[in-house]
Amino acid sequence: MKKILLIVIMLLTLPLSAWATAQMPDKLIYEGKTVDIHSEPLEQYFNKNHPKPFSMMQPTCTALWRGYLATWEIKKDKLYLVKVVGGGCGDDEPEVPISKLFPGKSSPIFANWYSGTLVVPQGKMLSYEHMGYEQVYEKELRIRISKGKVVGKKTIDNRKKKK
Repeated sequence: MKKILLIVIMLLTLPLSAWATAQMPDKLIYEGKTVDIHSEPLEQYFNKNHPKPFSMMQPTCTALWRGYLATWEIKKDKLYLVKVVGGGCGDDEPEVPISKLFPGKSSPIFANWYSGTLVVPQGKMLSYEHMGYEQVYEKELRIRISKGKVVGKKTIDNRKKKK
């Protein structure tokens, strides 16, 4: 009985510890450079009318719970989805055809569904938390997006914050 109870407790706490993993960031092509973003704009697209494909709902590593990596680009103050790679954490993961997510369309896709802030870490990492995007960098560029359009930019200097 004690063995069964121990196994049940381990199984119940496993998902909690797995969610506490730093996540692999999406990429953003911005001002001619490809940078990491600590934001997930594609998640706002998925809903009852636009369900996430089943293949993307089966993460194969704890550093990629959303099941994909997306590449974005800002051109003429608009956010576009350029590419989606699905699966796991390897370097050779398969590309998800854009038409699978947006039937009848091809890349790039104007991200008119997205309103929020793209967080672009800059400089050296000042502190590391093994959870989500909780790492702190010297600076972070915050790009505010409303319905796919850039409406503001702000740079935060984390070196000036009290520790």
